Amino acid sequence: MYKKVLFATDFDDVGIKAAHKAKKIADENGAKLFLVHVVEPIPAYAYPGFAGFAEVEVSIREQAEQELNTLADKLGVDAAHRFLEFGSTKNEVLRVAEDNKIDLIVTGSHGKHGLALLLGSTANAILHGAQCDMLIVRS
Repeated sequence: MYKKVLFATDFDDVGIKAAHKAKKIADENGAKLFLVHVVEPIPAYAYPGFAGFAEVEVSIREQAEQELNTLADKLGVDAAHRFLEFGSTKNEVLRVAEDNKIDLIVTGSHGKHGLALLLGSTANAILHGAQCDMLIVRS
């Protein structure tokens, strides 16, 4: 049924559960598993007078790349199917899904208020923009 499964992660505990579910679905369908993590930019206006943004962003990117590679190795995802993106989480996940003709997006959810309580604000945003099936794994 699915040929390409994209797991969108932020490396939290919910994501670990969702990662295993994405892997299982990919394996059961003989599908290729893709991973994506998005690093959102630090809003400079929120920290007036702080001059170390470049160093902080480099550090965040290096940490994210290390975590993505560790997870990908555990799940058996090759380097060509790992994506570390920068920008809006919703936009980048949807772009990676579209660019790679993904059949199913899997992500975790742990929202805490309003409609986000049910889905999580990021998962909800991705859900409403996705052109393919989506599975949201609850905590």
